[in-house]
Amino acid sequence: FFSQSADTPFPMQTERATIVLKVRNLTESDRESLPRALMNLEGVCNAAVDVLSGVVRVDGAASDSELLRALSALGKQAVVVTHTRGAGGAAARPPSSSAAMRAKLFLRLLKRNANCCS
Repeated sequence: FFSQSADTPFPMQTERATIVLKVRNLTESDRESLPRALMNLEGVCNAAVDVLSGVVRVDGAASDSELLRALSALGKQAVVVTHTRGAGGAAARPPSSSAAMRAKLFLRLLKRNANCCS
């Protein structure tokens, strides 16, 4: 499910990235405290918390492992969901809804099943 472990930093740590983390048990107080704590990390330009979905989005040049350590120090368990780095990152990709993603995966599975028996 995850392409790289938290202990293995991505190359080119000075490039700006968008990192989306899934964080367990967020509270309303985390809406302000987590971004404030993450903004104290070197290289973090912006941090936003969606309490309802449990998602924390961070923009900047901090590594995944730095972000996970900072959240862990605050008593939060987190995993990296997506990570885009560099000019060809999130801005180059069109946004996709979960329905579109499910449809794409379904079609990929159908194609795989059709090719297995021929």
